[in-house]
Amino acid sequence: MNRVQALYDTTLQLDTLVSQQVTAENREEVVQSLTKLMEVRSQQMEGLQAPFSPEEEKLGKALLPLNERISSQVEQIFEQLKIDMRTIKKQKQSGKKYINPYASMQTLDGRFLDKRK
Repeated sequence: MNRVQALYDTTLQLDTLVSQQVTAENREEVVQSLTKLMEVRSQQMEGLQAPFSPEEEKLGKALLPLNERISSQVEQIFEQLKIDMRTIKKQKQSGKKYINPYASMQTLDGRFLDKRK
């Protein structure tokens, strides 16, 4: 039996998962599935040891472009996640400033102290 076949199958599942449209609604589900598949793949990679048969080497070479495509797709998913997190943080700060616009000012009894010299 080909030892690399399981790794190749898992990599194909990863490729299919990251190739689908990732929206804000399904992102959490995709990231959880991605994490599980990457853990399985990591365990499969640890189990592989040389020497490899010619078929296994051929499958291993087929894995390389898949791996690069998966890496770039995962990078895009996490970049979009970072952008969304920054947007939410900015909206949260804007909401606080709207509710209490004078919170950042230091006042004593309604007076404003100019700290400039």
